[in-house]
Amino acid sequence: MTTVSGVRLGPTHRRPAAPKKAMFAFLTPQAKDLSDPLQNAKAAATWLRQLPSLDVIGRQQQVIAVLDAMRKMQRAPDLNRINAIQFVDAALGADRRQLIKQYIENSESAPKLADRIWQALWEMSQSFTLAYQSALETAMHQAGNARWKATLPLLFVRLVHFHGTGAKLRVFKYERWIPAKWIELHGTYLRACERQCDRQPIALPAAGANAQAWTVEQEYLYVLLVHQLNTGNLSPIEIDWASLQLRAWSRRLSLEQIPKSMEGFFVDLAGREGIVRRTGNDRGSMLRYLDTTPLAEGMDRAINALREAEMTDQGPIAAINQQRLGVLRKIQPMLAPTFHTELRRDPRTAVAVSARVRIGLSRICVDISAKAEDASAESSTEQIEVFAVAGAPRPKRKAMVEDDSLAASLSSWSDPMWEVKDRSVAGLRIAATGGVGQSLTLGALVAVRQSDVEGWLLGVVRRLNKVSNDEVEAGVNIIAERMVAVTLSAKRRPNEEIGYVVDGLTMSTMGERFEGLYLPPPSRPDKPLAMKTVIVPTSEYAEGRNVVLTTTHSVYTVSLNHLVEQRPDWSWVTIQIIEKKSREG
Repeated sequence: MTTVSGVRLGPTHRRPAAPKKAMFAFLTPQAKDLSDPLQNAKAAATWLRQLPSLDVIGRQQQVIAVLDAMRKMQRAPDLNRINAIQFVDAALGADRRQLIKQYIENSESAPKLADRIWQALWEMSQSFTLAYQSALETAMHQAGNARWKATLPLLFVRLVHFHGTGAKLRVFKYERWIPAKWIELHGTYLRACERQCDRQPIALPAAGANAQAWTVEQEYLYVLLVHQLNTGNLSPIEIDWASLQLRAWSRRLSLEQIPKSMEGFFVDLAGREGIVRRTGNDRGSMLRYLDTTPLAEGMDRAINALREAEMTDQGPIAAINQQRLGVLRKIQPMLAPTFHTELRRDPRTAVAVSARVRIGLSRICVDISAKAEDASAESSTEQIEVFAVAGAPRPKRKAMVEDDSLAASLSSWSDPMWEVKDRSVAGLRIAATGGVGQSLTLGALVAVRQSDVEGWLLGVVRRLNKVSNDEVEAGVNIIAERMVAVTLSAKRRPNEEIGYVVDGLTMSTMGERFEGLYLPPPSRPDKPLAMKTVIVPTSEYAEGRNVVLTTTHSVYTVSLNHLVEQRPDWSWVTIQIIEKKSREG
């Protein structure tokens, strides 16, 4: 016996069976032809108009579902279906641009949301890549037919275009292509050359009469060049802007079978990697040569224009121009036809030393606090009173024994996933395997304790390279060789009615507490700072704000002054001591 809306139904009064849902639940039941939205361009247009207009990710997911369903039919697409795919591709161009904008805006402030947006973009690019690959295979088998042959250039262009989209998304996350991906891309370009449609400009018909036409070669060159942006020291917004400049500049480039000069790059079409800088010994029938001189000239003009703008432009545009100038200077060595080695200020020493690494301000404070508690019984020095002195003590290296090796140091280390590969006065190159460190981001605050060095070093990730899903490398700029975990509190006006003293602290003046790191001067070994500084959560920073800093013996009121560096989750600021009181009173 069942009940529906208060009415009891007996065995002979069963609820009518619900009609079976269509394959795509979002289709209108009266539009029978929409059960297959990609049967032709007209059906695709009708179907797209019914998708949610405000939910960009939801719209993308429904398109992905349709493309996947078409692929699972295991039926070769006809010309009408190929036209439908191209129509949907053109219609979703604005959506892809909007999602990239949303990804960039949330990459630092809301990383989980950014990852969801990135995943939607990745799945979309993969779905279109597979759809165009399937359409291309069918067109290649029908190339004797004039109508099918006419579709080849566009199919090649769009297939390579989505390889470029996937490459850019990988660069956003500092990831590199596996060899199989390069083999696939080179193979596609070779097939286009064999069909003599590699230099035929073409645009999506549904994109409009003013749409920019691209050749297979231009799209292929963009894929090669966008990987050069994986320098490890560019943020997503910088990568996006630089990729747009590359896309425009690369239109003047071409691949040649015979090199025009000894400079530039080459790509091995039978190889397993992208472009490689020429050495003079590169020869082979499968090699193609790339002279990036026109691109370098365009970059030089842009740099000169931005430098001139610095002299006249003021306000918000000045900061934007300065950022763009910095981006061009970072990518210039990777794209210039002649590589000029930039000499390091401090020599680096190759090592193989295991290390402990702590990521993030809160995690670092926990470990440093534990260390400070162990040492508190041995020293009564007031850490906040440490002043800059000439020749400040540096971390001491442990005495090495004869049988010392990486394996020996790993065996005595409790968390041996990290390794220091080289180091200098101002920096370290650290690496991890086994999937450790994949969440590391550019600008992250890290503490490193090397197995052969006493104490922790504090640094900032300036360069990131995700070699594979299991291995990551990071360049760390050391900002402090000494640090003290401190507790800070918001400064409140004293309330005599509820005032009481605990351990020498007037509790009525103590607001909400937060953790921070005090960096005794001098900090930053490459460009020493003689000022007292602290690192606090960015949410707690406001210039001129007074906070209470407590130590074992004293209570300080300090003012948070100007920024040394700021990131979404931490801020490094100078401080000024306003008042000092003893806790023994």
